[in-house]
Amino acid sequence: MAQVPVSAEVLQQLAPVLTSLLSSDNNQRAAAEAQLNDQWIAQQPDLLLLGLSQFVANNNEIQLRSHCSVLLRRLAYKQFSTANDPDTHLWDIVQESTRQGVKELLLVALANETDQSTRHKVSDTIAEIARFDLAEGGKWDSLLKALFECSQSPNAGHRESAFRIFASVPDLIAGQHTDALKNVFLAGLNDSESQSVRLEAMKAAASYIVQADEQIQKSLGTLMPHMLDPLSPVIAARDDATLVDGLVVLIELADTCPKLFRPVLPNVLSVMVSVGKDKSFDDRSRQTALELLLTLAEAAPAMARKVPNFASEIIPVAMEMSTDIDDDESWYTTDDLEEDDNEENYVMGESTLDRIARTLGGKIVVPICFQYIPQMLQSSEWQQRRAALMAISSIGEGSIKIMRPELSNIINLILPSFKDVHPRVRYAACNTIGQMSTDFAPYLQKHFHEVVVSSLLPVMEDPQPRIQAHAAAAMVNFCEEADKKILDPYLDAIFDRLLILLKTSKTYVQEQAITTIATVADCAEDRFNKYHAAIMPLLLSILHQAGDKEYRLLRSRAIECASLIGLAIGKEAFAPYTAEFINILAGIQQSITEPDDIQTTYLLAAWARMCKMMGQDFLPYLPNIMPPLLQSAKLTPEFTFVDPDEEDVDSKYPSDDGWEFVGINGQQIGIKTSVLEEKHTAIEMLVSYARDLGAGFLPYVGPVLEIALPLLKFYFHDGVRHAAAALIPVLLKDAKDANVAPGEIANMWNTIFEKLSKILTIEDDITFLAQAYATFSECIDVLGENCLQPAQIESFMKGASEQLTKFLERLNEREQEKQAGEYDADDEDQLADEEASEEDALSEMARAIQSLFKVSGPAFLPYFDKLLPMVVQFLSHPNSAARQWAICIFDDLVEFTGPASFTYSNYFLQAMVAGISDKASEVRQASAYGVGIMGQFGGPQYADACAAALEPLFNLINSPNAREDGIVFVTENAISAIAKICKFNSSKFQLEPVLAAWLTTLPIVNDDQEAPIVYTYLLDLLEAQHPSILGPNNSNIPHIAKIFNEVLASDILSPELSARMANSMKAIMGGVAFHQN
Repeated sequence: MAQVPVSAEVLQQLAPVLTSLLSSDNNQRAAAEAQLNDQWIAQQPDLLLLGLSQFVANNNEIQLRSHCSVLLRRLAYKQFSTANDPDTHLWDIVQESTRQGVKELLLVALANETDQSTRHKVSDTIAEIARFDLAEGGKWDSLLKALFECSQSPNAGHRESAFRIFASVPDLIAGQHTDALKNVFLAGLNDSESQSVRLEAMKAAASYIVQADEQIQKSLGTLMPHMLDPLSPVIAARDDATLVDGLVVLIELADTCPKLFRPVLPNVLSVMVSVGKDKSFDDRSRQTALELLLTLAEAAPAMARKVPNFASEIIPVAMEMSTDIDDDESWYTTDDLEEDDNEENYVMGESTLDRIARTLGGKIVVPICFQYIPQMLQSSEWQQRRAALMAISSIGEGSIKIMRPELSNIINLILPSFKDVHPRVRYAACNTIGQMSTDFAPYLQKHFHEVVVSSLLPVMEDPQPRIQAHAAAAMVNFCEEADKKILDPYLDAIFDRLLILLKTSKTYVQEQAITTIATVADCAEDRFNKYHAAIMPLLLSILHQAGDKEYRLLRSRAIECASLIGLAIGKEAFAPYTAEFINILAGIQQSITEPDDIQTTYLLAAWARMCKMMGQDFLPYLPNIMPPLLQSAKLTPEFTFVDPDEEDVDSKYPSDDGWEFVGINGQQIGIKTSVLEEKHTAIEMLVSYARDLGAGFLPYVGPVLEIALPLLKFYFHDGVRHAAAALIPVLLKDAKDANVAPGEIANMWNTIFEKLSKILTIEDDITFLAQAYATFSECIDVLGENCLQPAQIESFMKGASEQLTKFLERLNEREQEKQAGEYDADDEDQLADEEASEEDALSEMARAIQSLFKVSGPAFLPYFDKLLPMVVQFLSHPNSAARQWAICIFDDLVEFTGPASFTYSNYFLQAMVAGISDKASEVRQASAYGVGIMGQFGGPQYADACAAALEPLFNLINSPNAREDGIVFVTENAISAIAKICKFNSSKFQLEPVLAAWLTTLPIVNDDQEAPIVYTYLLDLLEAQHPSILGPNNSNIPHIAKIFNEVLASDILSPELSARMANSMKAIMGGVAFHQN
């Protein structure tokens, strides 16, 4: 036994304090806490930690040993301030000999403890100290040896404790030989004596596999069959708590290493489905069993699809769960529509259908679901009819391609439910049509507007207020995606119903009516003019009268609606209400005293809409609006660290208050997300003000920039980062438009670049990287020539090179997986999303490089040389998006460096001309545009290449599908390229026959960038009476007249160019000779 490090006298002084901490008497407990803090923690922390350890190791009372173990863990890592370090831990400030003494005593306690619950607490304390040591680079040399000995001990309690600690701190055994670990885990998983050992071994093996590298994971994959075995007796015994505990471990493993489950997946499916079906288990057990299957499907969709009965086994269980709902009276009488039912079976059933459809795809899921849906809709049980509707609603998002052709039949199945005798079924019908209006937009709005609107309008008069509100909510979903021409015939009927709802006594119905009015106003725009006179007085009345706290949401919705009406009808039409509405907003703003008042976010958005509507007339209101807005923009998120075993987290940090928790390194970290939403809205509103007020926003440019720049690294909320990045170039433009001195602008840019360049180099979030490149480009566009110092260009190019290397690695990895057959057809959507994100980021990088070419011209070439080898790799890549990106880079090279670009022609010229005939349309378009740019800007050195490009360009234009959607822009770029070559670089071919052939390819009526170039050239030729355009005996004039008719009808040209074309048209029709303007 270790030497007793604390005297009996000290222990006698400490014992009554510890005993009093367990008292049920609040006064006695408070006095003990004060004594602990003042006399022990502050004055003698070494004796305190050693004394607690001594009690854990040697005291005879179980309760005191258990309590001291927990207290030791909590106090050792309690935040503590000293003169030298205001943010340290008690464990850090005690002597090394104390730390060693604590560790020795804990190992003694682990060896001797006979009570299982107390031994668990001792194990958890050892794990916490070991975790902290590892994080700080410390060592506990005797621990690993002791634990391996425990794992082989004849005492089952020792074996359980070893695996419990390994599960909590897998890094402890990182670096051990894999085969040795496999044997240790295998021995624990097959423990013949103790179920507890087997379960802890499963947790330890899973925890270690999750943090291991891929090679070790594959090596330990052979443990999988053994890792499932410990759950069999748990399932047989209907031990719900232990079953859920074990399944949660497997869910984490499935999320991280789903393919390890491949050999055992059929067995896992069978067992989990049997648990999900079995109503003798608790609801949580049944739901967690389904969650394991869903996690596997989401983490490895292709693997799940290859199990033939995966969907057909899960879906009936989910459908059955969806019917498990009671007709509670409270559903009808409540005024609080925030349903706290996430743990209910029917919610899990509906969620399962949604997730399985999005994961496995409609091709698999829809036929299985519709084996049940029609008969369920005919059932005499309302729960069945409701569940059928919710199933349609749930699977829609993941089954769009399969369900869209059948939408007419599906809607016809739903329609009778709007008149169902049971309110919950009518409610579900509204929910389903609302969800489908989102999932199948705009197709549903275009083809089924009459049947949808005519079904929802009557239900907005339902006797049950909740159904009225839900019908109005479904109308929001429909209108959000509807063209205003589609809405126009229904506006009178919609607003008649909404005005009735606005006057009802139920607050939540009024709230929804106001939201629907706002949405319809936003969609209807100027067509809303005839309704505002009836609606605005009602909204202003609500804002004046609904002053109590319980009406905050109603007031917030009214604020939103009135401000959206202002945007819809414009400054002049809204003028009668402007002064009153702004006074109301100012009054509400001054009345807000609570930091989480919901009105704050709505006010921020409403002020911004008023600014957009009023323009410069809004400037006088800024001094009152900006201080609270800047305060919201500066909000910092609240954090907390909790111990779920010792704190009632749900009551202390309720989710209703915006708290969300994540587990990191064994700790639960909470963040209050409601603050983040307010911050996000504030930054977005600053973008709006800066954009709408221009130079008038100058007084706030400096303070707002100080807020925005640090937020580029605000990793807690993606929306905040994106909005901050979008704000920066707008602020720069405001300063420039306000004629701020060039030196100040340069200082402002240097500050921006310092922050931005780091992001451009290290950012791994592809979506935000795209935004960061867009921010850079927009800043350069604002600043113009000579805005970058050589060191800044070097820094940008270094970051671009590093990012391109990572892009290329990911691209090659995806191509290899495609070649290896690791993707199947149903993975296409996920793959397409990944590729789209990558392509967006590459496109923004290309635009940033273009900005540098634009402001620097040939002077940029020495910097570009460093990127050239990487661009050439992309040019020859099998991936078409990569080739297109490289060609776009070379397009910009030619456009902005002109003849100087010919030095690089060996790298791209052959590929660009060949690209006109590439099988990928995006490559053909970039190549066609590029050869046009060579003709326009490249100079005579490119004349041979321009001549050689004509034949493939005409072949492209004359291909059978040249005018089809998706191809027509390629074709029009080719037509424009021929125009540019003929106009600027025709020395190596006979111009007349090319012009005659080119005329037959017109018109172009889609590409508004190329159309002005093409038609300016055509008009020049026509007004010069070029014979190749007029044709023999003016025979081409009817064709030219036809071209002009189509172009003018398409409204693709500027008013000036349209007028010039119209005059030429008149001249043609009048037979008047043309004269040069």
